[in-house]
Amino acid sequence: MNGKAEKDDFESDSNTYAIDRTVLANERTFAAWIRTGLAALAAGLAIEKFMIGVIPAWSHQAIAAVLLIFSLAAFLVAGWRYTHVHLRMAHLDVEAMPRSMAILISLGLAGCSLIAVFIVLLADWL
Repeated sequence: MNGKAEKDDFESDSNTYAIDRTVLANERTFAAWIRTGLAALAAGLAIEKFMIGVIPAWSHQAIAAVLLIFSLAAFLVAGWRYTHVHLRMAHLDVEAMPRSMAILISLGLAGCSLIAVFIVLLADWL
């Protein structure tokens, strides 16, 4: 093989690896946002459940609501960011998690957070 062909192969491989790294970074970031949202959701529900009688009712409801709203935001940001990066790479021939799956996961978890917020805020009337 001549030097030019080896250089072209190296540049092609380098570009392919860069695209793969970008896809993997996008999926890792999506997972990190989802993980953060799940942690906030669990913490908010735990505070609502286990802090009754320990601190005033308004304060544990407020803390739980803030954590649950944060989890809702984290889920929505996860879906938005994944979709944004995925669309920027749409013209490339790359295998990645389908955009619809990321949106479905994000919206499903955001719905769970929204339901939890209403349950926490309306717990006294239920």
